[in-house]
Amino acid sequence: MTERRKRLRTSAVLVILAALALVALWCDINAGYRSISLEELAQILSGTASQSLTYTLVDLRLPRVLTSLLVGVGLSLSGCLLQGVSRNDMADPGVLGINAGAGLLVAAFIVFVPAGLFPSAVALPVLAFAGSAAVAFLGWRLSVVRGASSPRRLLLIGVALATGLSSATSLLMLRMSDGDYAFVQNWLAGGIWGASWENVGLLAVGLALLTAGAFYASRTLNVLGLGPAAATGLGVNVPRATAALTAVAVGASGLACAVGGGLTFVGLVCPHMARRLVGPNFRALVPATVLVGVVLMLLADIISRTLLAPNEIPVGIVAAVIGAPYFLYLLAKS
Repeated sequence: MTERRKRLRTSAVLVILAALALVALWCDINAGYRSISLEELAQILSGTASQSLTYTLVDLRLPRVLTSLLVGVGLSLSGCLLQGVSRNDMADPGVLGINAGAGLLVAAFIVFVPAGLFPSAVALPVLAFAGSAAVAFLGWRLSVVRGASSPRRLLLIGVALATGLSSATSLLMLRMSDGDYAFVQNWLAGGIWGASWENVGLLAVGLALLTAGAFYASRTLNVLGLGPAAATGLGVNVPRATAALTAVAVGASGLACAVGGGLTFVGLVCPHMARRLVGPNFRALVPATVLVGVVLMLLADIISRTLLAPNEIPVGIVAAVIGAPYFLYLLAKS
């Protein structure tokens, strides 16, 4: 296949993924006890819709749908970068213990901080982000041998950290009231709890900057895939590039976990699906992974809200049902 045909094929795949994302977005907006027609959407945009219809779409559905979309962006981007930096196909925020670190600090806040002392809507996202960053830094430091991080060692340390931190979170949950226990359990299962316009704005700005940074660094990611020695020979400062890209990955997963809870496997599965569609070049892989993450999360959100309606399944459970078999396939393959 010539280079021109490859570029055309990649562009076509990205356009199709973007179209699928728009279709999934519209379907997710309409998922619920009441569907919304295009005519009613036009009425809402023009300000002539009824108050109940405006409330249903603007105050209830759109924040939830856009939060799910942005969580998909953050987790898929994080997984793509972690796999590229570590050169490990099984790296993702959940496997490396990043989600578990966020969950531990969230549980500790609920147990040890008196209710009302700090607003939870502000404190919980900040703590989830801090927990993600702390565990990522700890895992990276422990994986460094003779000045270089070993991908296999990083994965094993991440699994150990995830197990230990999850156990500590379970111990803290034994001290919680029924209401707090239910909240943390839902958070750990990947319930989209932080669906508000304030969080949508913060996520959109933060993830837009991080995604732009990842796309800008796509050439560096391609060079890092050749190995530390080859990357150094091509002029890349490997430790600095690795640290910067890991920070971007942690930032993306931290923002996603802060409002989306302990979602797993999204960051693992999406880069692999995108790689099968557009190849290993990160210039195409980064946007393709993000679009796959959006489609996957919106589909998971649709299923979670409609499968057992009016009851709701945490989105993380649906995502895990999709991602766990693929994870086992990767383990068997490697």
